[in-house]
Amino acid sequence: MDEVVKKVAALGLPGVILVITMAATGFTGAAAITTALAFLGGPAGMLGGIAVLGLTGLITDALAKVSLEDFLTAVYCQRRQDEPHGKLLEEINSLSLFDGDIRDRLKTTVTDGCGCVTVVNSSTTDDAREVIAILENVPGMTPAHHRDFKSSNPIIRLRDGTVVRTWKNPVGVDHVFLGDRSDKMIYGGFVGWIHSEGLSQAIVRIRRDFT
Repeated sequence: MDEVVKKVAALGLPGVILVITMAATGFTGAAAITTALAFLGGPAGMLGGIAVLGLTGLITDALAKVSLEDFLTAVYCQRRQDEPHGKLLEEINSLSLFDGDIRDRLKTTVTDGCGCVTVVNSSTTDDAREVIAILENVPGMTPAHHRDFKSSNPIIRLRDGTVVRTWKNPVGVDHVFLGDRSDKMIYGGFVGWIHSEGLSQAIVRIRRDFT
């Protein structure tokens, strides 16, 4: 997942349009690139390159595991580190293929890093930090968007009051969240199907060592 996100992020807006086009049309390979170029109004540098043909296969695999919004959230998390936030916000506003709610959430990703990093702060307990480290070491763990926190269900209360919550999205992707005593999200992540067992083992360890 990280590899394809970095490759798409390196393409900038053309990469984003390519991903949206593939998700909306189901096209892959040269057909996806041609359609994306039509959206962009003409040639767009790397989108015409042979290397991008291989990238479409990686995008297809990624979109089979996560939603379009989650994929683009990861892309904008990557891009916000290197590109001016104002430029990215203007770009997101121009994406008429999205509804307003998705645009607003992507803009929050750019401005606040929502869905990009662990939301730890000075009040986060030592136990919560250790649990976060365990979850971060699960293979394939990817930051989850805060919007899904409210859909998750509590399964464990740690000895410090932190609550472990889980959620499976409509395509069966396992999510895990941590909430503080005030029920505010301090961590969110998800793993693809092939790493679900690793997440289950981490939760068993957390239940054993922190409750």
